[in-house]
Amino acid sequence: MTYTRAAYVIGGVLALHAAGLLFGLYTSWLWYDIPMHFLGGFAMGALGLALLKKGPSFWHDVLFVIGFVSLISILWEQHEFLLDVLLAGSERRQLGIADTMADFFFDLSGGLVALVLFYERT
Repeated sequence: MTYTRAAYVIGGVLALHAAGLLFGLYTSWLWYDIPMHFLGGFAMGALGLALLKKGPSFWHDVLFVIGFVSLISILWEQHEFLLDVLLAGSERRQLGIADTMADFFFDLSGGLVALVLFYERT
């Protein structure tokens, strides 16, 4: 995975996120959050692969990418939580622990799909 390809994937996901915010898709279609988390994980998996310097084994590389996607996922959930706290009274981004756990699941699923599609061991 090159940085350029990863940037295109990230740009596409950011465009969909911007459209979701602009057109109120997150509130009118509550399920919109699910594919966005999957695609976000996919984009971060692509970026993780671009950042990856081949390790000593396949499993090292897998753990690096999954760890990277997990870190970004946790930071994103913290971002949503802080927006809810700082912008109290506006729409809520954190709907509860079940929503957060589902978000983590879809982030990691997207990262694993990126790993399967783009991983190259040289």
